[in-house]
Amino acid sequence: MPKQETSETEVTLALSEKEMDELDSFLMSDATTNEVMLLDCLDGFLTAIVSGPAMPNPGEWIPRVWGPTTEDAPTFASGTQAERITGLMTRHLNAIGWSLHQDPEHFEPVFDLQVYEGDEREYMDGEMWAHGYMTGINMRRDSWKALFESSHGPVALRPIYLLGAAEITEAEEELVKTPAQREELSKQIPASVGWIYKFWAPQRRAADSASGRTSENENPKISRNAPCSCGSGRKYKKCCGASHQVEA
Repeated sequence: MPKQETSETEVTLALSEKEMDELDSFLMSDATTNEVMLLDCLDGFLTAIVSGPAMPNPGEWIPRVWGPTTEDAPTFASGTQAERITGLMTRHLNAIGWSLHQDPEHFEPVFDLQVYEGDEREYMDGEMWAHGYMTGINMRRDSWKALFESSHGPVALRPIYLLGAAEITEAEEELVKTPAQREELSKQIPASVGWIYKFWAPQRRAADSASGRTSENENPKISRNAPCSCGSGRKYKKCCGASHQVEA
């Protein structure tokens, strides 16, 4: 198979390894509470947002990253740090959306790896990722109703639900008891996300058109003086563009 070329947009949006480490370190720091989403959970949460029926405003989804209540808001060292961290999260959100738009069949979630006492093998563990995805669904659960009621939707959602739902039945608990079972379900998640993303594509396009957002099929060059696409209200050069420049 010919190697796919990496677009300039994808390179601009995707966080570098150093930036991912920076975001991970902040989420794990004393600036946040125990309710904060860590990196794998955040990745699942952001994936639910971009693969779902409509994009919520940053003012709705960013506070949920920190925790379920306003008291979970982080203690930023400065306004600059606040812009930096929210800019990194927003870029990661947009990079997930771009990746799904380009190739929904080969989505790569950020999963953890787990090692268990008495077992030398490393297991792929999508449990916290799935918890983040389910949190994203529950943030606007009513708008997901069409997927729940579709013929294949519950099948596609099943591995994410089994690993990430707050409560499952005793029979369902038998399906996630062992690391091997959880790993097998985790391996099914990329295909599930691709299907869910395509299921909601017509509704997302309609919602974007109604709100005046640029279609995901277009790839315009972003003016540095244009309003930032993350919805912050600031100019691109003062928001996500600034986040990118710090790394340059």
